[in-house]
Amino acid sequence: MTEQSTFNQRLAAIARALLHEPDVQATLQRTVADAARTLDGEPYVSVSLVLRRRQVETPVYSDERALRADQLQYQLGVGPCLDAVWHQDSFHIDDLTTEQLYVDWSRRVVAEIGIRSSLSLQLFTDPDNVVSLGALNLYSPQPGSFDTDTRAEAVAFAAHAAIALHSAQTEAHLRSGMVTRTVIGQAEGILMERLKITADQAFGVLSRVSQHRNRKLRDVAQNLVETGEIPDS
Repeated sequence: MTEQSTFNQRLAAIARALLHEPDVQATLQRTVADAARTLDGEPYVSVSLVLRRRQVETPVYSDERALRADQLQYQLGVGPCLDAVWHQDSFHIDDLTTEQLYVDWSRRVVAEIGIRSSLSLQLFTDPDNVVSLGALNLYSPQPGSFDTDTRAEAVAFAAHAAIALHSAQTEAHLRSGMVTRTVIGQAEGILMERLKITADQAFGVLSRVSQHRNRKLRDVAQNLVETGEIPDS
C-alpha cells in the first residue's frame, strides 16, 4: 500500500469520526488533535473561528504556541491566518525569518515563540467560497516543514474539517431554535393563564417587554418561566 493510500484511508476515518462528534466544541477539538497527529512535520495546530460581526478567535489548539501565534495576529491585525480567513484559500510561509509580508508578526513569532514556518487554510464549504467559517493553522519550529505533499494533504484535511464544522454548527442552530420556541411557548402559556388573554396577546406582551428592556425575546421568556413573575408592559 502506498503512502498516499494510507493517508487517504486515515483521512476517510477521520472524516467519519468528525461528523459523529456531539457538538461544535468537540468537533473543533478533534480537528486540531487529528491534524497534529496525522499531518507531517508534527505541527502545532489551531483553528481560527469566525464569530458574529467578523470577530475571529482561537477556541481550540493542540499546543500553546499555536494559540500565541494566533493571538499575536489578532493583536497586530495582520497575519496569515487572518488573510486565510478573509481573503485567500491558503497562506504558506516557508521561513519566517525572511518573510516580508508580515514583518512585525513574523519576527516576533520567531523570537518569542520559536516558530519558523506556517500554513493557514481557509475553512469553507460552498463552492464559490463566499462564507468563511475560519482557518486551520499549522505552525512548525522548523523552516520548510510544509512541502508540496504536506500542503496537499492539509488542504484535503481542511476540506473535511470544514464540512464537519458546518454540520455541527447547523445542528447547534437548529437545537437552539427548538429550545427558543419551547421557552416562548411556555411563557405564553403562563401569561394566558394568569392574565386570561389569547396566545397572540401573550406574544405581544413578551415582544413589548423585549423592546422596552432591550433584551432578547428568548431571555424575557426564560426569565418568566424561571421566576413566574409577570413583567410590566
